[in-house]
Formats: sequence, C-alpha cells, structure tokens
Amino acid sequence: MTRLALLASETLNDAQRKIYDAITQGPRSQNTPRSVGIALNTPAGLPGPFNAWMYSPVIGNLVQELGAALRFSNSLPNNLLEIAVLMVGKQWLAQFEFWAHARLARQAGVSDAAIEAIRLGVDPHFEKPEEMQIYLFAHEFIETKRVSDKTYAETSALIGENGLVDLIALMGYYTIVSMTLNCFQVALPEGQQNPFTEPA
Repeated sequence: MTRLALLASETLNDAQRKIYDAITQGPRSQNTPRSVGIALNTPAGLPGPFNAWMYSPVIGNLVQELGAALRFSNSLPNNLLEIAVLMVGKQWLAQFEFWAHARLARQAGVSDAAIEAIRLGVDPHFEKPEEMQIYLFAHEFIETKRVSDKTYAETSALIGENGLVDLIALMGYYTIVSMTLNCFQVALPEGQQNPFTEPA
C-alpha cells in the first residue's frame, strides 16, 4: 500500500487543485493514449508520483510543470525519450515508472525484446542505431556517473547539444519521480504486476 493516502478531488485545497487540473486537463491527459492503461482522472486520486506531490503543492506543481515540459516540449523523439526513462526506472527499480513507460515506449515503437532486456539488466538489441546510442549513453552515465568524450561526441552528433541538455534534464527529472515512487511505495493499478522483485 502507498504510504500517503490518496487525495480525492473533492478534498483538495486551491494549491492542490492547481496540480490536479494541470494533470487531468493538461498535455498529459491529451497525450497519454488510453491503450497504455494509465488512467489520470480517477475518483480515488492521481496515479504515480502526482498524488505525493500534492502534499507539497508549491514544490509539487513546479516539479510536474518540469515533467510536462520534458515530455511534451522535448527535442528528443519519443522512442529515444522513453529508452532513457526506462533506464532510470531500471536503475531505481521504480515499479510504477517502469510499468508505465514500458507501455509508452512500446507505443513509441521500441521493441518488446528491447524493453524486456532493459528490465532484466542485459544489453538489448535495437534495430535503430539511434536507440542503441541513447541506451549506451544512459547506461554509461548511470554506471560510471560520468560520460566519456567518445560517448559524448557520438551522442552529440546524433541529437545535438540541445538534445543532450534535454536528455540530462529528462534523466534527472525521472530520478525525482523514481525517488518519490519508491519512498512513498506507490502501487501499480489493481491487477497489474510489478516489473521488478522488491529488494529484501
């Protein structure tokens, strides 16, 4: 069970309502396909990290605004964006994040085999070289906390300096998401299976 009670829409104060409306009426509601099974507007409260952020609505609103910008005003194509998110989710064993973004990655054209390889922590095979490059960048950065000149140059040649800044901000944002999900033990929707075994 989640550690924070779900905040139902009728219980929200004005600051919390601002976050709720931004999530349920903003770009996430328009760009999250129903087919991926992520319901944003539920009677019980908001899914994922959003419910937690309403407990600190000033900070929470700024964080969700950053997330919206990174998802919907990002220079990266969706398939590359989602690979980076999955890598962060795997690093943190963030159940909800990986579950949700595996669906979004599939919707963006990332293969089931590649998603499963990332989940298992083995090197995936990508048919598109640009997907492999983003994977290699994220893997190296997560594992070594640095980016080599070679990896930097190869990734910059692919997505440009604008893209590199967007990529790093994206990975940082989803680290915040992962920490929020893990600390507050945010559960998946009923009937869904966690992608990872919980650490003992």
